[in-house]
Amino acid sequence: MLAVACLHPEDTEVNDGAAAGTSPSREEGERAWLAAARAGDPEAFRRLVEWHQDRVFTFLLRIVKQREEAEDLAQETFVRAWRHLARYDERWAFRTWLFGIARHLALNALRRPRATIVSLDGGDGDEPGPARVLAAAGPSPADEAAARERRQRLAGAVANLAPRAAMIFTLFYQEELSIAEIARAIDMSPGAVKVALHRLREALRKQLTG
Repeated sequence: MLAVACLHPEDTEVNDGAAAGTSPSREEGERAWLAAARAGDPEAFRRLVEWHQDRVFTFLLRIVKQREEAEDLAQETFVRAWRHLARYDERWAFRTWLFGIARHLALNALRRPRATIVSLDGGDGDEPGPARVLAAAGPSPADEAAARERRQRLAGAVANLAPRAAMIFTLFYQEELSIAEIARAIDMSPGAVKVALHRLREALRKQLTG
């Protein structure tokens, strides 16, 4: 049985356009590791786990709100991906397929009796939100303090999102998936994703400006 060690980031920081994107060399490397993994090479699949474990953990944490549970679900996501790797459709990004597996596991977990949900850990309050949501902090101390407050308010608002809204937030703003990719990952039509994204923006805007 494949042993998968799922690590996780201490916060949800992402670099503008870098965290979700992949360079041509990385894309080529991923295709090579995927081919080897589908041929039965567990070491190749471990390499894929290393590349994707942080984003899968963060996606799950947004949904279930509990770090330990998100770690367990991330582990299970990769175990299932390994077992069912032959089902992966190469027309879609590998991470899109992983998010689909993670979504299914997370929603099943939410249907089970749960302990009290804890708030998303905002770290030390310096967690920068997605580039599409918040502007970069200005150089002055006053601007930096205002930006820090906005980031804290955003983290609080995101922590209270319903599971589906949390999925869409993470996949669009943090992972920068396309509408079509999000629709496939969470089993919605592209039109429904657009409507949900519009409602999500409005809800967050009200909370951040209210």
